[in-house]
Amino acid sequence: DEDEGEGEGGSRPGVLAGMEPQAVPYIEAHLHLFRADSLSDAAAWASTDPFAACGGYGKQSVHEWGMAEAAELRVPRGGGTAFLVHCLDRDGASELRTETRPRHLDWLKASGRVHLAGPLREGGGQPVGTLLLVSGDSAEEVRAWAGEDPYAAAGLFSEVRVSPAPETAVPETAAGEGGTAP
Repeated sequence: DEDEGEGEGGSRPGVLAGMEPQAVPYIEAHLHLFRADSLSDAAAWASTDPFAACGGYGKQSVHEWGMAEAAELRVPRGGGTAFLVHCLDRDGASELRTETRPRHLDWLKASGRVHLAGPLREGGGQPVGTLLLVSGDSAEEVRAWAGEDPYAAAGLFSEVRVSPAPETAVPETAAGEGGTAP
């Protein structure tokens, strides 16, 4: 019926008129990076998220991000797109993480594409994952690169997510070089 805006193939042009094309066709996950005085303060803040309050997330977790201090892991951002690589460890894999860490760090440093990096930790300080902010050509290219990480090759991760980083979240320079890290 034309009065309801039905068009060819059952589409509804009237409903789509205000939508803008997006480079990312869906939201895979929400990742909030923010400063807090403690992990419990961060968890309290996260609990106020209206999307979480209505059960909109499949799961929600809060971790401390221990950003690495090595200059090779704080490469100033140049042109191009930045991506977040969010990795969660398999349960019971802390020994594998410890054994593989030197190769992982060497690999990251040699890449020259890491703007910020560090382990994700639970309340007791135990690493449970990795968060990287890196440059890349596309999410697919960064995903392939992340698959070469010695941690990934050793089977450490249970989940790996690669998402474009909003430009507002990416510092122009790394901390310690005139800028501030998120």
